[in-house]
Amino acid sequence: MKHLKITTAEIAKICGVSQGTVDRALNNRPDIKAQTKLKILDVAKQYGYRDEIPDSTKAHRGLVGIVVFNLNNEYFSDLITELEYVLDFENLSTVVMMSHYDKMREAECIRTLYNMGVQGIIICPVNSGLEFENYLRLFDLPIVCVGNRLSGFPYVGIDDFAAMRDMTLECMSGDYENIVYFSPALAYPDASAQRLRYEGFLSAVGDRKYSVVTDIAEIEEHYDEKTLVICSNDYYALKVYFKGTNAKITGFDNIKTVSKYNLPINTVGYSVSEAAKYVTDIVTGKSKDSAIIEHSLIR
Repeated sequence: MKHLKITTAEIAKICGVSQGTVDRALNNRPDIKAQTKLKILDVAKQYGYRDEIPDSTKAHRGLVGIVVFNLNNEYFSDLITELEYVLDFENLSTVVMMSHYDKMREAECIRTLYNMGVQGIIICPVNSGLEFENYLRLFDLPIVCVGNRLSGFPYVGIDDFAAMRDMTLECMSGDYENIVYFSPALAYPDASAQRLRYEGFLSAVGDRKYSVVTDIAEIEEHYDEKTLVICSNDYYALKVYFKGTNAKITGFDNIKTVSKYNLPINTVGYSVSEAAKYVTDIVTGKSKDSAIIEHSLIR
């Protein structure tokens, strides 16, 4: 049962720390261990803690812009939810816009957010290259990338190459005769995260025979237990699963749908809440450094 009016003193008691330590965590102050800060923020979130904002400042909340492809992939909705929670502690609200994989639309989203007066932008970019990077620098705002990367801008996420390599090596320990790599996103040349995942797969598969599929229509329903289908995200893995195949399926991102329905899909997991905290530090100017989140294999 959530205690919606929990106090900082009660949070301190639950976490076994002083009230001053709780205050440092909730207000993003220094002199606190990262692990302790995460624990306090997680407890505050669990019990619905909200800092009281004086009436005189409630009308002066800042804005942070978020630009993602769309919300079809549950990963983005999970990340945005966590970002809204963490940014709220900084007295910041979010404005979410979607590029729909359209490069021109993405550039327009950035311009619109700037004109709205946002103090920072979080982006999973469709564009890439020096021209777009110079365009972003015109706005003189903290900009942080999630998912895909841009040269010269901080990135928060996992090591996509290493994570897919580890997943592939783990799965190939089984006795599979047919290996399929499924990733429609390979059709997008600027999807850096997807390219890194594919390169991680290639580094692990070595000289074993495999095939690459980019269209769900090419996934065969009669795949048997000797077939391993490695998908570059959980959204694709769900598509393969609902084809009714008997193949072993792996995904990437550990979206809640997979665990909620106990689906037989291996995936790569990492802390979205931790990523949100690092992103917030960057868009609020507390950090300029990229952060690589530790990944784990979920079976």
